[in-house]
Amino acid sequence: MSSVDSDTFKNALASWASGVTVLTTEHEGKVYGITASSFSTLSMDPLLVLVCIQNGNHLEQMVPASGKFAVSVLAEGQEEISNHFAVSGRDPGPELDGFETFIDQTGCPILSGSIAHLDCELQSVVPGGDHVIALGRVVGAASDASKEPLLYFRRGYHELD
Repeated sequence: MSSVDSDTFKNALASWASGVTVLTTEHEGKVYGITASSFSTLSMDPLLVLVCIQNGNHLEQMVPASGKFAVSVLAEGQEEISNHFAVSGRDPGPELDGFETFIDQTGCPILSGSIAHLDCELQSVVPGGDHVIALGRVVGAASDASKEPLLYFRRGYHELD
């Protein structure tokens, strides 16, 4: 059996169009967020989602410590937000880097202007190679049907045609 090198793997995955999400949490008065491309529905009964967090990221420790996270699904025109939260090396702080947010059920910041959000209580964390997989029970959600999603495909942002 032949092995697949990481560039071939990344190129294959880049061919999968997806929405863009920002994962956030709050713990002990500090908040933090990352752009997360690995997000999925897990179950409808109970309502569960999963997100993948790279090992060594602040959220790897903050989400289990806080027991909660929120997922903001970005809308067209929110590329700047996606790019900002994709940068590593930022530190948690009292606000979400100056971006406008609101709170739903858990106290995690949710990005204003997003097309949808899911507010979650952490159910479990599972190791997954160089990431951890956080499973969350959805306790709050909303969507805005008047907006279109921000899409990511072949390493670039796109809009629905």
